Amino acid sequence: MPRRQSGKQKLTDHQKRRIEAIRQRRQEAKAKRNAKQCDDLAAQGLGESQEGLVVAHYGLNVAVDPGDGEIFRCAVRETLPENPVCGDRVMWQPADDEIGVITDILPRRNVLRRPGPYHRLQTLAANLDHLLITSSAPQFNPFLVDRYLVAASASGIDPVILLNKADLVEDEESRDDLLFMLEPYLEMEYPIHLVSVESGEGLEDLDARLRNGISAFVGQSGVGKSSLVAQWIDDEAIRIGDVNLHTGKGRHTTTVAKLYPLPGSQGGIVDSPGVRAFGLHGIEANEVINHFRDILPFAMQCQFNDCTHRHEPGCAVLEAVNSEDLDPIRLESMHRIQEGIEAEALGE
Repeated sequence: MPRRQSGKQKLTDHQKRRIEAIRQRRQEAKAKRNAKQCDDLAAQGLGESQEGLVVAHYGLNVAVDPGDGEIFRCAVRETLPENPVCGDRVMWQPADDEIGVITDILPRRNVLRRPGPYHRLQTLAANLDHLLITSSAPQFNPFLVDRYLVAASASGIDPVILLNKADLVEDEESRDDLLFMLEPYLEMEYPIHLVSVESGEGLEDLDARLRNGISAFVGQSGVGKSSLVAQWIDDEAIRIGDVNLHTGKGRHTTTVAKLYPLPGSQGGIVDSPGVRAFGLHGIEANEVINHFRDILPFAMQCQFNDCTHRHEPGCAVLEAVNSEDLDPIRLESMHRIQEGIEAEALGE
């Protein structure tokens, strides 16, 4: 019997065309159903156009909050260039029975996107004030955090480093090790919250930040994003799962992206399905350095404008590493991100 090949097999061109054809048919069928829904609602009569906030997206329908906490399930006009997402400000017209039609998406301040299936972009949220980069304190991964920091910077969203499960960092030596890894981020003045759902550590300070703008929790599964959200939002749609004991990764426990306004404040929380590996979009490998706050000042002093900061003479970045003015881990992290972007561009 032939030995079965391991690893992910690349699709043939024929398979890719078939998949694209199926995807296109599904999109067309969805568009027809959506158009019929809009036409049916229009025939019943629609109210005055007004502004609202998108708080969830369910298949064909989008949940809109007009500002008073009442939720309307709205169809989306097929003339819109893309679907609304959590955080969007939209123009919409109400119908009867808490339904309506979205007619326009207002200009966005920023968007958070990642590559989705078939190399198409998936927009996760819009108009965010804070990107809460959530990690497990006992398993802090600076390389993954840096990817989120680059994405936040490129998207114009203020990042916040959030370390959950602080209660599991029990001994003084482990705490010291964690603080040592966080030192570069403290020097770059990134906000950092060390919190614990179990002990309540740091939750009061985090609450103050959440009530001052729209925030999204991002990070790998199993780091406690849904558990954290549940401290503020009591909603049965937030389902908390266990971490897989074999892989160490959590099951995705939030089934739909939702924005939960926080009562008595201007804040809100976007809770979206867990992201195991965050994809960067729209950033060339040579642009990554522009989003590393600590490396960029040295790079501007390099002898060559196209310096890769690996081996070139007159590289101020390498000189900074050699003189211990720059942690070599920081440079390694930047190179890892660049190599990932280059590999993705080559289809590896």
